[in-house]
Amino acid sequence: MESRWSKGKIRVFEHGPRSIKTLFHKRGLKCTPQRLAVLSILEENSRHFSVTEIHKKVKKVLPGMGLATVYRALEALVDLGLVVRVHLEDGCHNYAVAPIGHQHSIVCVGCNRVMDFAECPIRSISRKLSRQTGFTIQKHFLQLYGKCRTCQLYVSERR
Repeated sequence: MESRWSKGKIRVFEHGPRSIKTLFHKRGLKCTPQRLAVLSILEENSRHFSVTEIHKKVKKVLPGMGLATVYRALEALVDLGLVVRVHLEDGCHNYAVAPIGHQHSIVCVGCNRVMDFAECPIRSISRKLSRQTGFTIQKHFLQLYGKCRTCQLYVSERR
């Protein structure tokens, strides 16, 4: 999903504000300026953000927007499949625009850096389990944890 700027400070997906609005309405949700602002903040950057970081950035566009509204907007955007939630080792979450296609994340337990990867070892397991159990597997979640190169170097230098 490529993006472009719409009128004002809110970015919208390639299909325009009407298709985003339709997506919200089909799920019984309102397409609010607050939700669009959060989506725009995430779409402007190709990295994962904490709720606090999103809140700081969105306040530049909508100064009166509270932290609770950011949380609610993120939940709606995750439910719509427009945003993905990444679980961090410390129990917190980061958020990013949902990637095109199927991806998983690797999270650094040292610095919370997140990298996405497209290779999916679960597909073959899902097919096998489906045959064995009779389940129709609809989706899955895979997230790996480890230490990035920077954190590995930091630990080895401290020894």
